[in-house]
Amino acid sequence: MDTLADMMEAGSERLFERWLERVQRVHAPGLLSEPELADHIPDFLREVIAALRREEEGEAPKTHRVGPLGWEHGEQRFRVGFELPSVVREYGALHECIFELVEERGHALLRLEEARILQQCFNRAVTDAVAHYTRMRERELLGDEAHPPTS
Repeated sequence: MDTLADMMEAGSERLFERWLERVQRVHAPGLLSEPELADHIPDFLREVIAALRREEEGEAPKTHRVGPLGWEHGEQRFRVGFELPSVVREYGALHECIFELVEERGHALLRLEEARILQQCFNRAVTDAVAHYTRMRERELLGDEAHPPTS
């Protein structure tokens, strides 16, 4: 049976395309370019896969490595005009896309440890994205230099 990391690697292009389409259609504040939408998500997915691989090899998964990517993603989303709930929901959409990929590959079950690692990675990234987005918003309200683009 394929592992979650195997499925995510083999289906990475389809997974990413599905997520991009969903974010543009449902969560983005307007029409954004693919690089603006993608931001740090490809790196995030690579780190999730790496964490899963480390666990498969009997090592610590090091899920903390996704935190800085979430931090940067929160800032980028603030700058391009996303609302905070949409930042959280786009991570949820990515999580759903991963589960859809698993279903399409004919797997109904994940190992508990794979599900834990996946959840830890998403929790860290979302927490850091929200924290930094909120910090940027507070700076804006205080009149600092961090201002999202105006339309």
